[in-house]
Amino acid sequence: MERQRAQTHNMAKAPEDSREQSHYMARAQEQRQNIPRQQQRRGGVVRRKVINDRVGKTTSDIQENRSKEQAATTSKLPGCQRKERGGTLSRLRKELADAQGKLSAYETRLEVNSRGRRDLVKENMDLQKEVYGLRDELRESEDRWVWLERKFRRLKRTSERSHRVGHACYMRLYNLVPRVLEIMGGFMQLE
Repeated sequence: MERQRAQTHNMAKAPEDSREQSHYMARAQEQRQNIPRQQQRRGGVVRRKVINDRVGKTTSDIQENRSKEQAATTSKLPGCQRKERGGTLSRLRKELADAQGKLSAYETRLEVNSRGRRDLVKENMDLQKEVYGLRDELRESEDRWVWLERKFRRLKRTSERSHRVGHACYMRLYNLVPRVLEIMGGFMQLE
């Protein structure tokens, strides 16, 4: 209420200039629209708090009522049934403790298995890297072997050609020796 009075008072003070007056009017309208939003926000927070308080109180009341009902039921039971119920409760507690122990052991085993699995995965990756490295080395050595084999074949062909050429030269010389001897014999006779 006071805000509305202040707003109307501010409007009364507003200058007569039409631009400024429209500006003040728009601002006043905006402030009027913001008030319900702020109240809604505050109301929402308060509502949530009230709901949470009620839920908490209801939960505690339910638990309290259950405890009272169990106590009343237990007190109404004859001594024999109380002992049975107490024995059942202790047996169930023991089973719960055993189950928790087993769960703890399983969790420990699972963690060990997880670590082992991580180690195996890492080892597998290392072995794969090593295999890839060896595969690359094998390819390089195969390429080198192919290159050396080609070079050997070329050298062998060159050697065979040289041998044939050498043999052909030898045969020519061998065939020329008797003629040379004849020619030399002819020169000797001439002298």
